[in-house]
Amino acid sequence: MGNLEADETVRVIIVTGAGRSFCAGDDMKAGEEERAVAHRGPDYAKDYVYGRGRWTQMVASMQRCPKPVIGMIRGHAYGAGINLALGCDLRVCSEDATFCTPFILRGQATGCNLLHYYTGVGVAMRMALLGEPMNAQEALRWGIAYKVVPGDKLEEATLELANRMAALPTRSLGLSKSAIYKGWFKDAMVAYEHQGVAQDFNHHTEDLEEGRRAFLERRPPQFKGR
Repeated sequence: MGNLEADETVRVIIVTGAGRSFCAGDDMKAGEEERAVAHRGPDYAKDYVYGRGRWTQMVASMQRCPKPVIGMIRGHAYGAGINLALGCDLRVCSEDATFCTPFILRGQATGCNLLHYYTGVGVAMRMALLGEPMNAQEALRWGIAYKVVPGDKLEEATLELANRMAALPTRSLGLSKSAIYKGWFKDAMVAYEHQGVAQDFNHHTEDLEEGRRAFLERRPPQFKGR
C-alpha cells in the first residue's frame, strides 16, 4: 500500500480477489502447525491483532491510505475476507456476493470487527452468533455495498466508479476520508474537530483554488490531485 500512496499517478486503489471469490478467509485445511505460524508470540491476543501479515494490519493500512480504496467484490467475502472488504472505502458487488463471519460454525470465537459500525449490534450478533451470511442486496440496504451489478458487469461498474473518483481532488478525498474515520463513533464535537483539521490542511491544496475558479467561471473543474 505504501508504494501506491507515494505514487502521484495513482489516484484510486482497487482491491479484489484473484479467483472466483473476493476472499474466502483462512485455509481450514491447513495443519495446526501451519495455522499457528501467525501466533508464535507470548501474547496470543496481541499477536492476533498486531502480528506480521495479519489482516487487521491491512485494514488499518487501507483506512489510513490518503487515497480512496474501492473493493470489487464477487463471490465470498468470508471471515477475514469480510473485514478486508469493510476496510475498503466503497464496495461494488456482484449479485452473487455474500458476506459472512462463519467462525462459530467452525468452533471458533469472534467479535464484531468492523461489521457493527455499518449495521449496528443486532445484525452483527446475528451474523457472528449464528454464522448466517448476508447477500448482496441486504448489503446494499445496509450501505455496505455502494452498488450491486450482474457478475459480467462488475469490472465495468468498478472502473466507472474509479474513473469518477480519479477525476476528483485526491488530497481533498484523503483528508475527508481521514476526518470520517477518526470521527467515527466519536462525540459530535470531536468529529467536528477532525473535520476542522481536514479543512485547514485542504487550504494548502492547488485543487481548492481550481474548484473556486471553476465555480466562478461556471465550468467543470480540472483537478490535478495536488
